[in-house]
Order: sequence, then C-alpha cells, then structure tokens
Amino acid sequence: MKNYRLAVDENGSPFVLNSKGSIDFGYITEEMNLPPAPIRIAEGNDRYGLKHIAIRHSDQLRDNGFSSALEFVEFVASNFDVIKQGIDDTYLIEVETVHNDTLFIKMCSELSYWKVISGGVFNTRYSKKKKEIYSGSDNRPPQPASDGEDLVPQ
Repeated sequence: MKNYRLAVDENGSPFVLNSKGSIDFGYITEEMNLPPAPIRIAEGNDRYGLKHIAIRHSDQLRDNGFSSALEFVEFVASNFDVIKQGIDDTYLIEVETVHNDTLFIKMCSELSYWKVISGGVFNTRYSKKKKEIYSGSDNRPPQPASDGEDLVPQ
C-alpha cells in the first residue's frame, strides 16, 4: 500500500481538495487570453487562501446561499464567465448574476497554476470599470478533474 501526501503551494501550505478529490478547481484556457493553467486554492492563512476567505467572508457567503467557503470557491472556479484585470498581476474571475461571485487569482509561475488569493460576493459596481480580459457566457470552462490524480506518491 502506497503512502500519499497532498501537493503544496509555494509557501508549503497544502492544496485543498474539491468535492471530486482533485486539487484543480477549474481551468484558465488559452482562449481566455491568459496563460493556461489549473485554478487551485491552498489552505493558506489569514492573508490568502481558503482560511482567509472563511475568516473574512463566511457570513457574507452564507447570506448569499453558500454553506462554506469551499463550496463558494468550487462554484466560482468551475462556473466563472468573466475575467477582469485586478490590481498589479491579479485577476478577478466572476460569476455574474444580480451580484458578482468573485475569486481573486494570481499566476504562480514556478508551479504553473492560478492561485486563489481571496474571494467574496460583491456588488456589480465593484468591478464594472475594470478591464475585461475574457467574457465567455456562451463557453463554460472545463470542469475540475475527478479522480484524485493530483495526489503525489511519497
């Protein structure tokens, strides 16, 4: 029987698994005008990652129908229809409804993935003036992997 360990981000924080057992929550593809790579989230801390979103935004997420920060991240990363330029080298991926379910992502080039830094439910005015990088309301991003293939043998 093999022992497995989960992959970690550039800070040594373990990646979180989605409901299908994968560390890939969604994908940025070539047609989205950004470097193609999976979207991942680490456990993080109070400054980034799943812990940050849970600490800072759990009441807001619950008020908007999400049972947890993890459910929110999985929903946005696998259903976003817009990408906008954020501050510096960050981008916003959004599911646009009466409000915007938004994740802030940043490319982690040394490990080739898009890192979820933060996220929340925002008024549509929040990102209205930000430069749109991609709009794909007719195209759905690929769904996350489902077979736990992201586990690394130890």
